[in-house]
Amino acid sequence: MGYKSVSIIVTDQATDAAPLASARAVADRCDGHLDVHCLGVDPARYEPLPAGSAAIIMETGVAEARAQAGELVDWVNAIIPQDIPNVAVEGVIMPHLGLDSGIGRIARYSDLIVCAKPYGKGATPLQVSVLEAALFGTRAPVLVCNSDAEAPVNPRRILLAWDESAEALSAMRYAMPLMQAADRVDVVMVDPPSHSPERSDPGGAVTLMLARHGVRAEVSILSRTLPRVSECLSRFAKEHNCDMIVMGAYGHSRLREAVLGGPTRDMLEQSEIPLFMAH
Repeated sequence: MGYKSVSIIVTDQATDAAPLASARAVADRCDGHLDVHCLGVDPARYEPLPAGSAAIIMETGVAEARAQAGELVDWVNAIIPQDIPNVAVEGVIMPHLGLDSGIGRIARYSDLIVCAKPYGKGATPLQVSVLEAALFGTRAPVLVCNSDAEAPVNPRRILLAWDESAEALSAMRYAMPLMQAADRVDVVMVDPPSHSPERSDPGGAVTLMLARHGVRAEVSILSRTLPRVSECLSRFAKEHNCDMIVMGAYGHSRLREAVLGGPTRDMLEQSEIPLFMAH
């Protein structure tokens, strides 16, 4: 399985250059098609307003969103030659309150969606909304790229964060083409639960599945010696020179992770290498 339909939702020139280059590289590697959606967001909130003012506010908000989308389209067209047949660039306008359904509509048939890292230097709250809309609105996998470096098209060493959850299993299946091409996959478990059905052989079943697909994988069981699971994973990735982390996303609710934190939110904030995620 390859990624024949790759999408990226562009929102900011300052942070989306590297993710755009990564999306194009993945599409070229897989001989696939790249859809670039340049997003303009209507910021207006349509609450009860004095008579006569609603139309003015609506028109102003739509005009602002249209101008934003147009600037992004011009920027992308200046980077990617317009005569390339496997790239399509379009401007899209959405109300902020309709991002989940809107992004789900335009990207639902994608094999892979590329997003900028939504936390850190230069990141905006809009990028958080775009990432979550991509994960929950399309059920497609998402490749989260740092804004300062292009993601590797052929990662040589991949960390699979394995906790036996449905989200991790989904991410593993979607990332199979990348793992098959890698030199090694580290199946990393942090303090696996003692009550698990796989407690006698933690990671054994998933490693067997990967081996049947020709993936060279080894299991590493880590003790939780740091306060957060994300810190254990990040340290392992750094010490073993991993190029990418594959993991499930939002095993807990978005609200819970926003308020209390969680592995997904923590990894999105901390990771220095690309994340391949699925919900």
